[in-house]
Amino acid sequence: MQSGPLARVTCGLTLAAIFLPLNAPGLWATTIHPQLVEAHITNPDMIYELSKFRSGAGHDFSYDPSFAYAGEYFGATDSTEPDSSMKHYYVPYIAYKGDQLSVPVFAPFDGTMTRVTEEVHPDDATKINKRIELTSADDSDYIAVLFHLNLDHDYPQILNDWPAAVWPAHQPDDSSYLTDTVSAGDFLGYADMRISNDFDVAILYEVSATEKYWVSLYDLMPNSLFESYLNRGATRATMSFTKSERLADPVTWWGGRNDEDWLTLNQVPERSALSLSLYGLLVLLLLRGRRTRS
Repeated sequence: MQSGPLARVTCGLTLAAIFLPLNAPGLWATTIHPQLVEAHITNPDMIYELSKFRSGAGHDFSYDPSFAYAGEYFGATDSTEPDSSMKHYYVPYIAYKGDQLSVPVFAPFDGTMTRVTEEVHPDDATKINKRIELTSADDSDYIAVLFHLNLDHDYPQILNDWPAAVWPAHQPDDSSYLTDTVSAGDFLGYADMRISNDFDVAILYEVSATEKYWVSLYDLMPNSLFESYLNRGATRATMSFTKSERLADPVTWWGGRNDEDWLTLNQVPERSALSLSLYGLLVLLLLRGRRTRS
């Protein structure tokens, strides 16, 4: 699948043979994760702040033993994790909110879409978007889960939906899509920001059908990409709470805001009118190229 110039703007890195250990006890004391991420999931310059791994932002996203069918779990199975949000929420600058055509989302690595399901906004049932699971081509033990996506129509709009036994809203597979494979940096669609404050991403590490763990996207990101966040005041340590930190400070504020859950990035220089126009032109060229190929 080809990609346009905008879709590749955040890419440009071959798979690195560099590894980072995780800090938490148990499995994480010995597990190392490959740096599979080869592209940003969006343009970091559009992001005002993001939530930390194991934060209390949003809702509990740690362990749900009931979300399983026929011996397969659809999320993490590590019951030793304290209640927390084991994903990252991305909050764009206000200028990019209010629609679903402003914040592009890209594939973080080469892979195949292995599940696409429908999401309905809890505050407005007319606002529907997609949740996709992208399995890495280089290591199928890793799955990127991207939420609240206005998915491009080249891709399946429903695929391998959760079984009806656990998901009453189950839908049959889309049979008319063009592709379910992507390369790192390929354009996937836009974040649905019509009435939302943020969109989010999680990474599932699968040891087996019954042993699965959530890990941070940034534990799979090489320094060459992380530099974009480093230049805006972030460090790897500030991207996450360790398991021991979360155990010592349990989340009691679900539904509210705790500033410590969030990493506010240093402001980027304001774009000139010319650069904004060029950015818009790149988007139009990308979309026109995709329509020509289809």
